[in-house]
Amino acid sequence: MVLHMRYNPVFYFLLALCLIPVAAGADPTTANVSGGQHAGAVYLFRPTSDSIPSAQVNAIINGLHGEVLIATPLGLSTYDGSWSTRHINRNNLSNGLLDNFVTALAYDSSGNLWIGYAGGIQIYNGRDYQIITDQQLLKSLQIRALQRWNDEMWIATGNAGLNQYNNGNWTWYAPYSPGGPGFYEADSLALDSATGTLLVGTSQEGLWAVTESNGTILFAKIQDKNDPCGLLGQVRQDPLGGAYFFNSTEVAHYTADTGFTPILSKGDFYGGPYAINDVAAGTGGALYVATEDGIYVWEKGAITRHLGTFEGFGTNSHSIRRIFIDAMGRLWFSTPDNIGYYTGDVPTVPLIAVETITPTPTPTLVPVNVSLTITPAPGTPPENHSLLDRIAGFFAGFLPFLHPSG
Repeated sequence: MVLHMRYNPVFYFLLALCLIPVAAGADPTTANVSGGQHAGAVYLFRPTSDSIPSAQVNAIINGLHGEVLIATPLGLSTYDGSWSTRHINRNNLSNGLLDNFVTALAYDSSGNLWIGYAGGIQIYNGRDYQIITDQQLLKSLQIRALQRWNDEMWIATGNAGLNQYNNGNWTWYAPYSPGGPGFYEADSLALDSATGTLLVGTSQEGLWAVTESNGTILFAKIQDKNDPCGLLGQVRQDPLGGAYFFNSTEVAHYTADTGFTPILSKGDFYGGPYAINDVAAGTGGALYVATEDGIYVWEKGAITRHLGTFEGFGTNSHSIRRIFIDAMGRLWFSTPDNIGYYTGDVPTVPLIAVETITPTPTPTLVPVNVSLTITPAPGTPPENHSLLDRIAGFFAGFLPFLHPSG
């Protein structure tokens, strides 16, 4: 039996409209997402000359005045409602970046911006850039991470342990030195604000805690590489105390009192396993997990939500590479193609508009009414029909045009 469809130009026109994706403008595409008890808006930015220059995020931090700073391979971008990007000034390095490839960012206690590169550090005081490329101060110039700790700045460098800067004084904590770090290369740093402890993740040399007592710095291994959580080489701060350690397969929470508590693995995701790329902890206790299948939200011991391309988190890829929660509560994320942010879990009506804005002297808004549903936790009855359900219903209306013949 062969199915034949009568030709109907109106049908093919409507079908074409259904199949055309909403374009991701350079600044920005917006989409509201709703479902269950949570709703919010997504803003996407495609890398262009008048937006962020690259979708690769090497570091992201809060600025001093509500802005967000993003380190990319093509410069240092700032977003405060609009984009600006700093680049290398080859004629005068005191008036521009040392290199366009920025690897790390942090503010010190005086409000100076520290910028890390593969070949040194710059310190920006709001007017000039001080350059640190002296290997008497930095035994390795490859900067992997920067972390402020009270009045100190701690620097993780390539294959050379840790450096500390405090009030003009530089200290090198050499790998495997007496009383020093038992590792060569730190992959990430995070501050446990509840205990005033610097936590260090390494890929193959265990996990470490750095404490200070009577002016003496103490290094303690809190997990050997052969221990259950010993290969969770990335660490992110938990604003409620402690930190989250993770790698591509697992996430665990650490506090000095309870030690390591496994949270989830890549097999816990709907339809998984999916590789874990990053995590970010919210002030309300939720943990956002960036995976190769969008963002999963973990709350109160379970995954409660999934945020993916159907909800506006990216346009061409399910892969979320980096996430960060800024001072305004926005969830920033990067995909291979875009940078974006999610405004958060705020009530809104289910039916909203997607607006594509092209940067022109007089931007033109193209509204498209859609209703996008966040995937609920297993066992939770859906409150809205999904976009796929509505598309299926749309096609069902054309079944009278189908006639079987032998």
